[in-house]
Amino acid sequence: MGIDLHLTSKHTIVIKNSFKLNAKSLYIHCRSKDNNIGQHWLAVGQTIAWSFHRHELSKSKTVFHCYAQWGNKIKRFNAYEFDSTTKHRRYDEGRVTWFLGENGLRAVETVPKDNKEWELTKLNWD
Repeated sequence: MGIDLHLTSKHTIVIKNSFKLNAKSLYIHCRSKDNNIGQHWLAVGQTIAWSFHRHELSKSKTVFHCYAQWGNKIKRFNAYEFDSTTKHRRYDEGRVTWFLGENGLRAVETVPKDNKEWELTKLNWD
């Protein structure tokens, strides 16, 4: 029995419109070098999510860049950057959720295996 050199871990990214009730939709567009998640308009409370597998032994870094706009609030940010966004998960499945609201953007990592959450970062709108 040999070692499988193609081990991958599943990463899930969630973006949630956490603004208070308002008629405006949140515009979000995310992409990596290889994947375009597309343009989305999220009503209050709505989310978009995507999952991907990254080869753990690969030397290339996976980065998902996002552009968000809500009225005159705009932000460009990295929704996922391997070795930077995720802090606590290595080979198990986990999730990074971005909450976008009036006071800025907040990223939280959840590891379902032990049901723990860690706040990763807070960003202000530009």
